[in-house]
This record gives sequence, structure tokens and C-alpha cells, in this order.
Amino acid sequence: MSVSVSTSPGYAKNDNRSNVASVFAGGLAGVCSTCVINPLDTVRVRLSAGRHATGQAQNTLLQTIRELTQEGLWHAFSRGLGANILASMPSNAVYLPTYRFLKNTLEPYSSGHRHRAPGAGPQPLAVIPEAVLPLCCAFGAVATTNLTLAPLFVVRTRVQVDDKLTIREVAAQVYRREGARGFYRGTVTNVCGRIVEEGLFWSIFELLRRTTEEGSFAAAPRRPAGGTDLTTNAGSSTSTMKSFWWTSMAMVGLTMFSKLTATSIAYPYNVVMNHLRTVNKHTGQHDFTRVGPTVRHIYRQDGIFGFYKGLSPQLLRSVLSKATQIYSFELAMFMYAQMAERRYERLHQ
Repeated sequence: MSVSVSTSPGYAKNDNRSNVASVFAGGLAGVCSTCVINPLDTVRVRLSAGRHATGQAQNTLLQTIRELTQEGLWHAFSRGLGANILASMPSNAVYLPTYRFLKNTLEPYSSGHRHRAPGAGPQPLAVIPEAVLPLCCAFGAVATTNLTLAPLFVVRTRVQVDDKLTIREVAAQVYRREGARGFYRGTVTNVCGRIVEEGLFWSIFELLRRTTEEGSFAAAPRRPAGGTDLTTNAGSSTSTMKSFWWTSMAMVGLTMFSKLTATSIAYPYNVVMNHLRTVNKHTGQHDFTRVGPTVRHIYRQDGIFGFYKGLSPQLLRSVLSKATQIYSFELAMFMYAQMAERRYERLHQ
């Protein structure tokens, strides 16, 4: 993520203060994205979980939406919202700062860094191809997030599937029936799937940002407008505002396109993961415990299209969620960097 807005000594990419700020920015991004997409997330989980978990015949997209809205729009919006925020706020507070930290740490060793900074003195040996760097960072961020927060993901999925269970009841039920291992059910599948999707997303997103030279607040304050340097022209406030909104639109647009592409390719793991995590509503037991038999069951029941159940709301959900998440995080870090730079200037006047 290009969140290094200032190059003054008052702001460093990986100093302790900026790392702490990135944790708070990640948590804020998680809350914002969850509030935007919670109804779509509930629809997606119900469509992909299957009748064994919901206790009902498989509904269509419109039937599922109608069922959720029977008790009012607030019920549809808030169903599982607490569990979703409980999972998304800490997960983004881990995921986004981890990706940022890994990228800032590994970037000096990438071939692209050497290319962009010629003649800047001794440089580390370039051992990471520029195209591979986002994959490495995504792998580390996904693995760290899932291994630390898997129990929250399990609880969230089950609350969304069963209207009658609270967060506390689900947690107690999982521990009573399966012990601590139950909270990590489907974690390996989730890690593998998320690495594929997030690796694709970051690779496409970073490639588009390098190609277009847009979508980063790092360049926004110095973006030329009408041939004028925005950092030196006293009357440049209007141009600076235009540059800010242009950068914002570019960032959201590139994020949405990248996420749309990555989700379309990696979606089938979502269906497999939800089958592994949910329990049969009548027996209280897991119908699916291994990946291989689960994949065969889905294929026998619905063919290849069974792996894309719930894709429509998932595409809308994931695109809106990622756009909100990335923009909120980058904007928060941009504001922090601006404040840090002004503080440094005041201290050294």
C-alpha cells in the first residue's frame, strides 16, 4: 500500500508511531466496510451454506432477500452485524497493517525499488521481482490474520446462518461440542483460498497503480494541475482539492476493478469453506469435515455451478467492502501523515 505521504524525518514508514496508527486505521476500515456490506454478506453466506445448515430448501437470491426483510430493513441490516464487526475490526487491524509493514520492509529488496531510485547510494540486493512482492505480502498478511482470528470467523459464519443463535451461544456450543479445535475448523481452506484471492487482488491493484501512476495519496499533494506545482503555488487550494478528489476516485475505481477480477476467479473456495464451517441444523453435527468429500458433494448436487452459488451478492459485497476498506485505511493514514509532518515542522521552526 502506498501510504507514505511525507518524506520528512517527522514521518517514517515503519516507525513505532506509524505502525500503531496503521492498527487503528485498519480497525476503522473494518468497521466502515462492515456497516456498508453486512446485509449482502448475510445473503451470500445463506446462499452458499446449503440446506443442511439452514434447515430449509435452497432459496434463490430474491427469496433470500425477501425472507431477510420480512421483519423490516433494520433486521436485514443488523442480522449478524455484531459478529461481523467483532470479526472485521480486529481482522483489518491485523491484516492491513501487516500488509503495509511487509511491503515497506521488503520493498527495498524488490527489483522495482532499484529501478525507481537510481543513483540513491548503496542499495540492497534485489532478490524479489516487483510482480511477486504483492503476493509475498498478501501471503504473510492472510496467514497472520487467519491464524490469530480464526475463532471469530467461525462464530461469525454460524451466527449469520442461524437467526436464533447469539454470539455467546454459538461460542459456547462450538467449545462444548468440539473443544478449542472447533474454532479453527476450515482455517486451512480459508487461508489457502484467501491467499489466492488476496494475492490476485494486490497483484492486479499494485500493477494498475504502477501503470496508471494513480490511486495513491502519496502523490496527491504534488499532483500537477495546469502545469503548476501544487506545493509551491499559494493559490493552489482549489487544484489541491481537485487532485484529492481525483486521487480518491482513481483509488476506488482501481480497487473495485481489481477486487471484481480476483473474486470472480477465487470464489469457489467460499462455498467449500462455508460447508466445512456450518453444522446440520437437525443433528447439530458437521456433515462435511474434509475438503475432498465436500468438493465432490457440491459437484454431485449442483455441478460446476454449485461452486458459484451466492456469487452475485458476493461480487457486490466484496467490491464495495474492499473499496470502502482500502479507501478508509489510506485516507486515515494520509491524515496521520499530514498531522505528523505539521507537528515536525512546528517543532523545528
